[in-house]
Amino acid sequence: MWNPLHWLTDASAGRRGRWIVIVLWLVLAGVLGGLAPKLANLYDSSITSSIGDQESVRAQELLKQAFPGQRGIPALIVFHDPARLSQDDYNTAKKVNDWFVSGDRPKQVKSVVSIYTVPQAKSQLVSPDETTMNMIVLLDNESGVKVSELIKQIRAYTGQFDRDSLKVKVTGPAGIAGDMSIVFGHADFALTIATIGIVLLFLIVIYRSPLLVLLPLIGVGIAQVVVNGLLGFGVQAHLFSISQDATSIVTVLLFGAGTDYTIFIVSRYREELQLEADHVRALQKTLRAVGEAILSSAGTVIVAVLTLLLTLLGLYHVLGAALAIALFVMALVGLTLVPALLSLFGRAAFWPFRVSVQVGANTKKARPGLWERVASLVTRRPALSALCSAFLLVILALGNLGIPQVFNTLTGFRSATDSNEGYKLLSSHFPPGTLAPFSVLIHLKDQQNAYEHLDAIDAITEAITQVDNVAQVTGPTRPDGKKPAMTSAQIQQSIAQLPQELRQALRSGDSETIRKAMRTTDPRSIGLYGATISSISNDNRVVRLQVTLKSDPYSDKALDTISPVRDAAKVAAARNGIQELVDSIMLTGVTPQQADTRTVNTHDQLLIIPLVLVLIALVLGLLLRSIVAPLYLLATVTLNYLAALGISAFIFTRIGGDEGISYALPLYTFIFLVALGADYTIFLMSRVREESSTHGLAKGLPIALSHTGGVITSAGLILASTFLVLSSMPVRELYQLGITVAIGILLDTFVVRGFLVPGIVLLLRGANWWPGKLPQPKEANEQHD
Repeated sequence: MWNPLHWLTDASAGRRGRWIVIVLWLVLAGVLGGLAPKLANLYDSSITSSIGDQESVRAQELLKQAFPGQRGIPALIVFHDPARLSQDDYNTAKKVNDWFVSGDRPKQVKSVVSIYTVPQAKSQLVSPDETTMNMIVLLDNESGVKVSELIKQIRAYTGQFDRDSLKVKVTGPAGIAGDMSIVFGHADFALTIATIGIVLLFLIVIYRSPLLVLLPLIGVGIAQVVVNGLLGFGVQAHLFSISQDATSIVTVLLFGAGTDYTIFIVSRYREELQLEADHVRALQKTLRAVGEAILSSAGTVIVAVLTLLLTLLGLYHVLGAALAIALFVMALVGLTLVPALLSLFGRAAFWPFRVSVQVGANTKKARPGLWERVASLVTRRPALSALCSAFLLVILALGNLGIPQVFNTLTGFRSATDSNEGYKLLSSHFPPGTLAPFSVLIHLKDQQNAYEHLDAIDAITEAITQVDNVAQVTGPTRPDGKKPAMTSAQIQQSIAQLPQELRQALRSGDSETIRKAMRTTDPRSIGLYGATISSISNDNRVVRLQVTLKSDPYSDKALDTISPVRDAAKVAAARNGIQELVDSIMLTGVTPQQADTRTVNTHDQLLIIPLVLVLIALVLGLLLRSIVAPLYLLATVTLNYLAALGISAFIFTRIGGDEGISYALPLYTFIFLVALGADYTIFLMSRVREESSTHGLAKGLPIALSHTGGVITSAGLILASTFLVLSSMPVRELYQLGITVAIGILLDTFVVRGFLVPGIVLLLRGANWWPGKLPQPKEANEQHD
């Protein structure tokens, strides 16, 4: 029966086909490398924080529509003098303020709130101990200019005033976003070089053959060019988006998977060369033996990462297409280009060593190797091997108990940044929530006028103020966050006296109309109305209350405050008779968005984890032609995942002093460990099935474990090392991901694949393949040297 995979691999290894394959890959890499847009110019830094159609996102859109002048991302300029701000310090701050309002400023600076532009806000902008001052600069982040570039320009100017006596730091959401992009930009090149170096080192130790060392690097290099080209065209065509951290993971996975596939092929090729004089025929037999396992392994991981396209959180979603494309290309390279190059090299690939035909010779080692001894132990004590290894994994998994998931972006930087230092200064002298206040938007129904309901709005403001962890609430009746000297009813009555023409002039800044009105209108009414402009939209239907928390706006305590604030606002609206007049009450800003992120993250985990398990079970079931084997194999990789997460969480928190694990770590780690663990499972179990069909299970499993143990060990060490390179990255997510996946792969390599799975296989015997059966081994083959 014609098998398309066998046809492809036979042709790729053939004497004529190998040249066609090599030329095709070189042409494809050359065309894509030369014509495709550069990925670095297509990064979308905002995609990782995307959370779908959540309340905070809808509220943000309403905020942009209702208050167009406040669109943008705020940067906070912090001035700090530990000895108290002097007149020279204030003069310096004045220079910075003047620059922000001058023609020399970056064009994306939309507005500035400082003691010089809004003198009445001094009590909010200068700390009570007068050591620290805050300046709020709103930046246009929709202009096409990267926030990181704007932050660099601002710091280039403000940095000249930063000295021992006066610290000038740029922080806030814009500062954090800028630092995130800057630190990644410095780390990308180092990541690639470190990955190549580690892979090269391991290959030299394993093979000590120059051509075999270069083989996977050539394959991965060409695959990387092709993948980058495909991703570039895909992003340009708006098929998907890409982020900088996604390309970092793609690079690591390409090196790890590409090296693994090459090792699987080369190790079996060495065996076949000892039995076959024609190296091309030996290579074709090799690929017929391992090709299906490699294709199934790649297919398993591709299926797993494609499920990420179903997630709502951009941090996960952005990886789906990128990783699937990378793995597909790498598998194709492994099944075509690597064989073509091996066919071209022939036996010379192993130079300076020789691999000679040894048909009929006794090739058994005088002393058994490590994995032969492991195979012997597991064969003699399968129950003990399975129970002890499972017990070890369970103990390690207990490290997960009591470990919180962290949503704090600021503490995620692993090196000192300007934004982090600025935040520390702010939080030491202001309520920590000053870094990123959030908004409560009260959207009234058609024909409603907020100025006619100021009494109820003030009651809502007061109710939010009473919520635990709320430091201050500003709004139309409390522009400075303090209870008004007049009652809200008096404020409402006073503003009602203002002519509509004057109100329009105050909003548009028509100074001539305002000056004329001052002669006949109560100045207090004008002042009261002017104070509401930033809190009530032009159509008078949207009210914005700004909430500053006592705690860090990224902390769990802040996230837990969002629901009580929302509830307090809705209850107050009902109690004060405007519930029926309100279209919606929504929250937006950094803290509500992080709270929604937490909700969406939980949704994605509950969706993806069961789905991946089902899909991988189907792949394993089709490959092994069994229902039983996939069930316990998935149970083992899941237990390994929990163990890796447990020991890593213990290391990060108890030893490293981190406040917890990144909220993205559990799902990231699950995808990689379960999918990559299935890789090694497929390679081992396909060999177990092959050897058991020939020698019977009792003899076949030790043979399979002996032959694959060293291969899986080499592949596992290289894959773990490539992921470990991510620990050099400057943010918590990738640092923790690298270490956790590396630990998981090592546990999978030595514990799960070495003891747990073989022990279970021997205990279940024929039930492993139910409802199918293995062919009965021939009597002549049951004697194994």
